[in-house]
Amino acid sequence: MPTAGTSPSPTLRITVPRRIQASPEEVFDAWADPDLFRRWFEPHRAILRKAAVDELWYWEADHAGRLWAHYCRYVRVERPRLLEFAWMSEATRGLESRVTIEMTPSRDATDLVLTHTGLPDDERGRGHEEGWKHFTGILAEKIKGLRR
Repeated sequence: MPTAGTSPSPTLRITVPRRIQASPEEVFDAWADPDLFRRWFEPHRAILRKAAVDELWYWEADHAGRLWAHYCRYVRVERPRLLEFAWMSEATRGLESRVTIEMTPSRDATDLVLTHTGLPDDERGRGHEEGWKHFTGILAEKIKGLRR
């Protein structure tokens, strides 16, 4: 916490757009349904819950030769257009950051915009942009295989 007369450390906002060839409902469910999420996100280890406000979830990423724990809490759940969750990990320096995923129909696809705010403005914080590009790319590739 900053002391009197000091300003908080600067934070970073990243935005990752992605067109996904599926309906907003299918894209939303791929994020919000634990079984579907596990199939495309492929966490190392995870405790996942169906998306509901204040529901907690946890996952580990295997990155750069080690495991990175991520702690999350759903803040807003508005099927099929929006998911928002608090996000905290070692890479956020213990700060609670915020991930918002907006899904808008666009012809036979969904325009997804993932915005991650409150990240530390350092190498680890900036690294989230490549991470989110990677994961939204995987979702775009695997979405058809998730259909029930």
